Amino acid sequence: MILARHVAARALLAFLAALAGVVTVFLVVDFVDNAHVIGGPGWLPAALELYAYKAAVVAAQMAPAAMLLGAAVATSGLRQTREWTALRSVGLGPWRVGLPMVAVAVLVAGSMAVLHDLVGVHAARRVEEISATRFVRGGSNRRWLAWQEPKRWFRGADGRRIYHLRGSLPGGGFEKVTVLEVTPEFRLARRIDALRMVPAGDGAWRLADVEERTFDADGGSTLERAESRIYRFDEPPGSFDLKPGRPSQLTFGVLGEQVALRRKLGQPSAEFELERANRAAYPLAAVPGVLLAVALALRRGRRGHLSTSMLEAVGVSLLLWGAQGICMAMGLSGRLSPDVAAWTPDLVFLTAGWLAVRRAG
Repeated sequence: MILARHVAARALLAFLAALAGVVTVFLVVDFVDNAHVIGGPGWLPAALELYAYKAAVVAAQMAPAAMLLGAAVATSGLRQTREWTALRSVGLGPWRVGLPMVAVAVLVAGSMAVLHDLVGVHAARRVEEISATRFVRGGSNRRWLAWQEPKRWFRGADGRRIYHLRGSLPGGGFEKVTVLEVTPEFRLARRIDALRMVPAGDGAWRLADVEERTFDADGGSTLERAESRIYRFDEPPGSFDLKPGRPSQLTFGVLGEQVALRRKLGQPSAEFELERANRAAYPLAAVPGVLLAVALALRRGRRGHLSTSMLEAVGVSLLLWGAQGICMAMGLSGRLSPDVAAWTPDLVFLTAGWLAVRRAG
């Protein structure tokens, strides 16, 4: 137990130092790269706010790599101080080093996942908003506005009803509404136009200033007008509450709600599903990273300590990020399911790390 606490403490301290260093370097490089657009009246408070939020975002993104680097440095330190030699002399193997570090990695992953949900999503939203509205660069404001634009076209659950909602009203209503109903052969059967559509209670909608056209199979049509009319569609009030913003700017609970709504309304949901799966898979990538770092640091014939550890950590991080990028692209294209795309790199590298530690023993 004393040995496990000692190893875990060294790994945790090395992780915190690595994370602080990586975040600091990133922020300095980013500031230098964007210095030409940071200016104007009151630029200093805005820049301080921007980089405070960026620090939170970068910390969440770099935590697995920092944990990998911390484990590599801590393990190499045990070897440098001959502690590893002492452990081997009493018959203790690499798992006595690896397991405490894995426990720290799991603790770090859980903490980062919770903090990202509580703080990171808001920080990511504010970073993009400040960058787009205060320090505009390279069309970032157009990309931000595109994500903030509310959705206007929706498909019903059975695919036979299409909604065009041009504007939102307080209380979950909409203005300038068009509802199209089509046959299984995708022939227009009915069109409803209304100035407003608001919840009417008990799962119904109240449409005001209604024009309803019914189309016959032979091409004829009839028109009815009404000041107000109650409709019960398959999509009750609350069905169109799609949140604006990028998936990374939504909490885990909201992501689940948005995925369900988007599937029901025929909206693209792949990015939201991948983001939801990655909320757990990405932080836990630190676990296989730690196992590989320990195995590399304890391999026979290894020379060098700090510099070698850093090179090994960078190499493993690049391989892991490459695998995550490939799987992410396949998930977005539909070749892999979101869960498979998110967890495949973790499982592959976890297997490799487990085998590597066994071999190191």
